[in-house]
Amino acid sequence: MYKTLRVMKATETEGVELASYRFREAAYSWFEMWEDSRGEGGPPARWDEFVDAFMDYFLPTETMAAHATEFEVLKQGSMSVWEYHMEFVRLSKYAPQLLSTMDARVWRFVQGLSPLVVNEAATAALHSDMNYGKIMGFSQATEARKLKIRVERESSSRARSAGHSGRPVPGRGPSGPS
Repeated sequence: MYKTLRVMKATETEGVELASYRFREAAYSWFEMWEDSRGEGGPPARWDEFVDAFMDYFLPTETMAAHATEFEVLKQGSMSVWEYHMEFVRLSKYAPQLLSTMDARVWRFVQGLSPLVVNEAATAALHSDMNYGKIMGFSQATEARKLKIRVERESSSRARSAGHSGRPVPGRGPSGPS
């Protein structure tokens, strides 16, 4: 919503009014109560006041803290890099204090990566021009490459073991063809 309002170049007070048009049911009822509680004749609501009130009502402090903790301990685990990235983005908004700079965002992402890609990603993160998009793309490419190699090795290993069962091939024994 905020991006749309920014593109429209809406003022902070226009943004509140425009956002309210999108509300349905419980959200719209809350907005009407919130507006009434501000009293008549007061200054128009600013965007930051509106967002704070909305978040306080619909996302209580306990929920926000739980999501922040979830972000702090987030690890890739069995997720793909893409799935980890999506979860990282979803939860990161609950702990903005941990991501105050691009370097902090990159390192937080790298720290949660699986052992399959973490070493290469940590090395890549040392580059001064590294940003979140680049490290995410690099990690995805590294994961894809390593998974492909793993599949090829396993396939090759299965093919070798199927061809060498240890049983003699008919017509070929230790003394040669019969």
